[in-house]
Amino acid sequence: MVRVFCTKAMRKILLMLIFVGVIVMSAGANFSWRNDYIWQKTEAGFRSRQMGFGNVSTGNLSFADYTLEMDIEFKEFTQWGNMRVMVRQNGLFDSYSLNIDQNGLSLWRYDGRWDIGQSLATYHQRIGINEKNHLRLVVKGNSFQVDWNGKKVMSATDKLDKYPYGGALLRTEMAITEVSNINLQLERTVDEAKALNEMWQRVQKSHPLPPNPKPFKTAEEVGFNDMMLIYTGYYDNGAGDWNYLDALPLVAYLNQDFSIADSLFDAFLLLGIGSPNNRYFDAIRGGNPQTAGNLEDWLWYLDHIFAEKTQLAAFDKAKAKVNETLEKMAKAKVVIMIPNPLPAQQNFGEVEGEKLSFSSEGQGVEEAYKKRFKAVDWYVSEVEKRWHEADYKNLELLGFYWMTEDIGKPEETRLVRKVADYLHERDYKFYWIPYNKAPGYQGDYGFDCVFLQPNYMFNEQVAVTRFWHTYVDALTYGTNFEIEGEDSVMKDPMARQRYLNYLRAGVTLGYMNSAKAYYFGSKTLVKCALEDDPQIRGLYDQTYLFTRGKFAEKLW
Repeated sequence: MVRVFCTKAMRKILLMLIFVGVIVMSAGANFSWRNDYIWQKTEAGFRSRQMGFGNVSTGNLSFADYTLEMDIEFKEFTQWGNMRVMVRQNGLFDSYSLNIDQNGLSLWRYDGRWDIGQSLATYHQRIGINEKNHLRLVVKGNSFQVDWNGKKVMSATDKLDKYPYGGALLRTEMAITEVSNINLQLERTVDEAKALNEMWQRVQKSHPLPPNPKPFKTAEEVGFNDMMLIYTGYYDNGAGDWNYLDALPLVAYLNQDFSIADSLFDAFLLLGIGSPNNRYFDAIRGGNPQTAGNLEDWLWYLDHIFAEKTQLAAFDKAKAKVNETLEKMAKAKVVIMIPNPLPAQQNFGEVEGEKLSFSSEGQGVEEAYKKRFKAVDWYVSEVEKRWHEADYKNLELLGFYWMTEDIGKPEETRLVRKVADYLHERDYKFYWIPYNKAPGYQGDYGFDCVFLQPNYMFNEQVAVTRFWHTYVDALTYGTNFEIEGEDSVMKDPMARQRYLNYLRAGVTLGYMNSAKAYYFGSKTLVKCALEDDPQIRGLYDQTYLFTRGKFAEKLW
């Protein structure tokens, strides 16, 4: 199976471009198809403009039975190249999927991730380049029929009938793909609200709670109640620069006249995706080892967050103002990211007189491991040194955050556990926030708390049942929740409702009063605080009530 790497870092880059095109593909059906930036419109359909992972989608949970037809032509394959025709979408990998690659077709039911699910049928036929093939896929009840170039090649039934409703999505993966003459004939629909309620009831039976649930961790265990992610990496538009006025609406809860009414978030995670040198702290981009961060980038980040008047200094000043106004002496907790010393980096730079390479090439796995840890040791020590020199009066360095959002290989597991022991010996806490069903999300690495990303916010085809799946995972593995928002809430009423569903789910599932992390793009919640529009400003107010355990709405 193709390994899909989807981090928050990647989302931040891609979501600025996603849904840039809408095209009506079938005059008879009159359905709009939304495409992300990987796909470009053509006269007859869509063509992927580059290697990568791209989606074209339509529909929602009101879609029940339908027939989907199209012509498919691959212009170029990598060895992992394929196209997925995903139907009954309840989330990207909460769906049925017809996978088409060079070796033929396979029909799957996915259960949350590309490598978790059930194979329903297969058809082996070599599929070449520049060959136009016609697909007809019939979705009816819990049965599926696949016709390929006019020939019936597969039929299957899912006994679980896990996804009775949902739209369609065309996903190209590491292939230059062209689809044309798309025609979706919708044969049965349902009331969407009714479908949502039915799916919620259904998911509780198909994914029951664990027999010995592990409770959510509390603020006393974790070190804070509500931690906001503060993106302080490099952005062309300066979004990674935080001044006092940026920090104040998050450190304080502001009245509509911008006077300080209360404190708001009690902890802040400073993290960055990349540096001005187009190198990254979490993962390489496009398979290019030259995009792995090096010592120059790590030093840039430290210089950036310890700047004289911005970033940490700005939050220190904002907390001082809140303490003065409320007549308190509380300190805001600070968590700082640890960049991943990426194995692709063969020339990190010189640390304590030693030139470091993180690759096993030419030195072996053990030596690479030692040098990766040495870089982490140097980085943490440098944070400590600069923190003591800055002498912030209103901030407390609580711990560190592992930047990469999946832990999929044994060498990564070993390194992270070593770092956890090292930090605990120095009386720091250690945190992680994996994306939904990320490799390793269920593992034990020594983190003081793991916050699971539901990833419900970022795709309108993801159903609220995602919260139940995340809830079961949390109670199974002893993890907590991340709350997720995005800049789309500033313009899209449906996006605002999706954000509020995180808060409603917190009441319904009981994680409102546990320790939580919050992702809200870069400064979006700050923008909400300053808005005159009551619908947008209301998100800020409702978030404050949620942090205080006073938000009352439920999902149902």
